Amino acid sequence: MRLRLISAMFSSSTSQVLTNRVGSALNIKLNRPSQLNALNLPMIAELNSILDQANSASCIILSGEGGKAFCAGGDIKTLYFAKTQPSEQNPPSALKQFFFDEYKLDYRLATLKPVLVALMDGIVMGGGVGMSIHAPVRIATEKSVFAMPEAKLGLFTDVGGGYFLSRLPYRLGYYLGLSGFRLKGADLVHAGLADFYVQSSELQNLISKIGTVQSQNLNEVKNIVKQFQPNQIPEFTIKQQLQNIEPGYSGESLEQIFNNLQNHQNQKFGQDNLKILKDQCPLSLRIIFEQIKRGQKLDLKENLKMDYRIVRRIMQGTDFFEGVKQVLVDKNHVPTWSFKDALTIPQSEVDKYFAVLENEEELDI
Repeated sequence: MRLRLISAMFSSSTSQVLTNRVGSALNIKLNRPSQLNALNLPMIAELNSILDQANSASCIILSGEGGKAFCAGGDIKTLYFAKTQPSEQNPPSALKQFFFDEYKLDYRLATLKPVLVALMDGIVMGGGVGMSIHAPVRIATEKSVFAMPEAKLGLFTDVGGGYFLSRLPYRLGYYLGLSGFRLKGADLVHAGLADFYVQSSELQNLISKIGTVQSQNLNEVKNIVKQFQPNQIPEFTIKQQLQNIEPGYSGESLEQIFNNLQNHQNQKFGQDNLKILKDQCPLSLRIIFEQIKRGQKLDLKENLKMDYRIVRRIMQGTDFFEGVKQVLVDKNHVPTWSFKDALTIPQSEVDKYFAVLENEEELDI
């Protein structure tokens, strides 16, 4: 009865989140296709309202409408205008509330009683990563495009990036977080960012089959998904680059990574990656490196609390707004960052972003 009620409440095509019941499962679809399903505060509120009533579902299947994106990230242009052109509909308080609510939602999705199945079909970036990467069943397709491009925007790899990036093999987490490199299709499985690879054309059949699961049984769901995975998935497209990535992005400091790349045995790889890193926001690079390094020793909850401390300090600075302005609003791609060189930023300056919040609320999860 409760699942029927949810479907009735959020079935309008104008809703930012669509739901429908599939057997004992609840299918939840993000519905802002013209914005690549970018996450905003109303969408987070709708998702929470749905989840409030979904504990009896065997599974929750999370996907994106439109065929192009699961979720391309948070709606950061809206946050930019909350700072530069605040209004009653988009007040400055959104700069705090969005990340507070987003990280709480990420943790809630990661710890659901129903089995969460994330269909990472299409673009999966930033906030979209946060809603999918912590699921127990993560499914990539040939349309999947994964990236954490925050360093280019003066932000950082939040949504628990310190947790999952630090746990990837071959130093891939540092590579993806610092360079913003995009992985596609079956690459997500090979990299440890997805559990299964299924053709996009099979997803509807898969959803129907998952709906036959009567209990909240993770192994039963995984066995069903395995039936839809090809016997042989496409090869890892960057397999040959792993021998360059691991030595290039190893080290206990960002300076060591820069030195590794400068003196890399594969000169082209080293110089190409140095150029990429030098085009990123210097402060973001330092924060991301420190976040991944610290995150390896923390659980998901502690990582998200760390992320909230970092983002509150970033929202009080200028780099994020400069990055969004130059890359997404004016599209000039010539930002003026607060620091010119990542390696000259004092460690004491970086450490400030990780300190406990003294004058405001910490993330409560």
